[in-house]
Amino acid sequence: MDNILAILLALLEMTFVFVTLALLHSQRKIIGRAAFYVCAGLLFVFAQLVAASSLQITTNITGFDFYISSTALTLPFLAALLLIYITEGTLAAQQLIIGCLASYGFFLYLTYLTMIQCNWAGFSISQGSSADMLNSLLSQTRVSMSGSVLALVADLFLLPIFFQRLRNVKCRMFLCVLGSMILAQIIDSFIYLSVTSEFQPFWWLEINNSLVIKSIATAWLSILITMYLSKVEKESISTSRSALDIFFAFFGSYGKAQALERNLREWEGRYKLLVENASEMIMLVSSEGKVLEANRAASRIVSKSPTLIGVDLTLMLTDEKGKPLGFEMLELPESAVESRHQVKHFRCFAPGQNESQVYLDMAMSRTEVSNVAMYILQGRDITEESRLAREKEILSEQLNHSQRLDSIGKLAGGVAHDFNNHIHAILGHLDLIRLYDKSKDPKIIRHLEKITQISEQAGRLTQQLLGFARKGKYNEEKIDLSELIRHSTELFLPNSQMNMNLTLSLPENPTYIIGDMVQLQQVFINFMINARDAMDDNPPEQGMLLNISVGEAAEFVPDTELNGTAPPDKERNNYFLVTISDNGCGMDKETIRHIFEPFFTTKLYGKGTGMGLAMIYGTITNHRGWIQLFSKQNAGTIFYIYLPKLDSHLQ
Repeated sequence: MDNILAILLALLEMTFVFVTLALLHSQRKIIGRAAFYVCAGLLFVFAQLVAASSLQITTNITGFDFYISSTALTLPFLAALLLIYITEGTLAAQQLIIGCLASYGFFLYLTYLTMIQCNWAGFSISQGSSADMLNSLLSQTRVSMSGSVLALVADLFLLPIFFQRLRNVKCRMFLCVLGSMILAQIIDSFIYLSVTSEFQPFWWLEINNSLVIKSIATAWLSILITMYLSKVEKESISTSRSALDIFFAFFGSYGKAQALERNLREWEGRYKLLVENASEMIMLVSSEGKVLEANRAASRIVSKSPTLIGVDLTLMLTDEKGKPLGFEMLELPESAVESRHQVKHFRCFAPGQNESQVYLDMAMSRTEVSNVAMYILQGRDITEESRLAREKEILSEQLNHSQRLDSIGKLAGGVAHDFNNHIHAILGHLDLIRLYDKSKDPKIIRHLEKITQISEQAGRLTQQLLGFARKGKYNEEKIDLSELIRHSTELFLPNSQMNMNLTLSLPENPTYIIGDMVQLQQVFINFMINARDAMDDNPPEQGMLLNISVGEAAEFVPDTELNGTAPPDKERNNYFLVTISDNGCGMDKETIRHIFEPFFTTKLYGKGTGMGLAMIYGTITNHRGWIQLFSKQNAGTIFYIYLPKLDSHLQ
C-alpha cells in the first residue's frame, strides 16, 4: 500500500509540475515569457540537485523502481521543451537549449567553488555539519550529475528530431508525442548509465527496473500535452520540416536565426513607422467595439478626444441620420466570416474638428491576436470629395436641364415664328373681308369677331413662345427694379383675391437695371398669379401670404440646397436679388424638374397653358439673369431671381 501511495504521489507531483509550466506557457502573451522560462530553469537546476541525492522509490516490483529526479522532475521539463518546439518553432526550442547549457555551466562553476569553500580549513563559513554534508553530497555525486546532465542535453536535441520525424510520416499528435518521449527516454537512460556505471555487468537491469513506471508516466504526459494542444494552443509546426532542423539550427544556423530576429524587429519598426505616418486612419478594434490601437491620422481626422484608445466606435460612428451604427457595424457577411481575406465596406459619419461631421469611407476586416478576435478598420475622409461629387452632380443636372430647355426653345421658336406668320395672314384676310363685305348680318359679324378674338389669343401665345425661345423683341432701357415691382403689384392687386396679404420689402436706394420694362413687368405679374393660384386652396386660418423683397445678391446666403442655377460667388456683387415667396401648396421634386418647360402645367384643364413659367425663364435668361427656387409640398414656394445691375450690364 505504501508503494502505491508513493508512486501516486510521484505521478501527482509530475502532473502538478507540468500543469504549472503549461499554465504559464498559455499565458505567455499576457504576462510575458519570463515567468515560464524562470520556472523551467528552476526546475532544471532543482532536478540536478535531486538527481545528485539519488532519491529513489523502491517497490521491489520489476519495472516500478524509479528515481524521483528522472521521472517526476525531468520528464515534465522535457515535455515543456517539446511543447515549445511544437507551438513556437525551432528558434524558441533552440533558445531554451542554449539557456539550459548556460545554466549547466553556471551550476558546475558554483558546485566547484562551493566544494573549495567547504574543504578550505581557514574559511570561516566552512565550519559545522551542514557544510560537511554539502561537501559530501557534491563530492560523491559529481559523476552521477554529469551523466544526468549529458543525458538531458542529448534529450534536448533528440526530442524535436524524433517528434518531427514521426510528424513527417503523418502520425497522430498523441503518437508523435508519446513516441518521441519514449525514444528520448531510452537514449537518456543509455547515456546516463554509460557515464555512471561504465557499462558494468547487468547494466540493462537498471533500465528494465524503471521501464514500466516511466512508460506510464510518459503516456500520461503525452495525454496532457495532446489535450493542451487541442484545447488551448493551435499547432503551428509545419509537417514538411526536416527532422534535423533543430540540429542544423543549433550548430550551423544560430547566427542566421539571430539575424532573422533582428530583421524581424527592424521590419516591425518599419511597418509601425509606415502605419503611424499613413494619411488614412488605421485602428485595431476589439470585438466589443472599443479602440485598442489607432494611428496619428485617426486622431487627426476624428476629434472625439485627445486619444481614441478606449473609445466605443459603435456609439461614435453614426449614419446620415445621426443614429449610432451599434454592433451591426461589426457584423460581417457569412462569406467574410469564412474567409479572413474578405473586407466589409461601409460609409458613416464621425465627429470632426470644430464640431463638424466627417464623412468616412471605411473598410473592416476580421483578424485574431493571441487567439482573440479583433477587427482592423481603415478609414478615409471623403467629406470634401463627397461635397465636390454632389456639386458635380448638381451642375451636370443643371447643364442637362439647360440643354433640354434650349432644345425645346429652338423647336418652340421655329414653330411660333411660322405660326405667328399664319396668324398675321388670318388677321389680314379678316380685315379685307370687313373692307369688301359690308354685311349687316349680326351672325356673320359675331363669327368674324370671334375669329379675330381667337387669332389675337393665338398671337399672344406665340409671343410667349417667342419670349421663351429668346426671339422676341426687347426694348432695353434703364429701369428702377424696385419701382417696377411696386408698379407690377399695383396692376396685380385689383384682380387678386381681397383676402391676400402681400408684403413688399424694397430698399430706399435706387436699384437700376437694364431691361424691357413690359417684359419684366409681365414676368413679375406671372409670378404673383402663380403664387395666388397655389394659395387658392389654403384653409381660412392659414390665409394667403405673398412676400416680395429686393436686395443685394451678395448678402444672400442660402440655408438649404436650392434648385436651379445662380451666378458665381465672385460675381454676386454685380446682381440684385428679387425674392418671391408664398405659403401655397408647394411642389414635389418631379414637378420642379419640369416647371420651366413649355406647356407643362399642374393646373386643371382650361386654367393654364403651361407657358407662364416658360416665358419667365426665357425672359430672365435673355436679361442675363438667373433663377433659383425652393419648394416643398404643403410648405410653400420661394423663387430667387438674380438680375444684373446697371453698372455690370454696361461693363
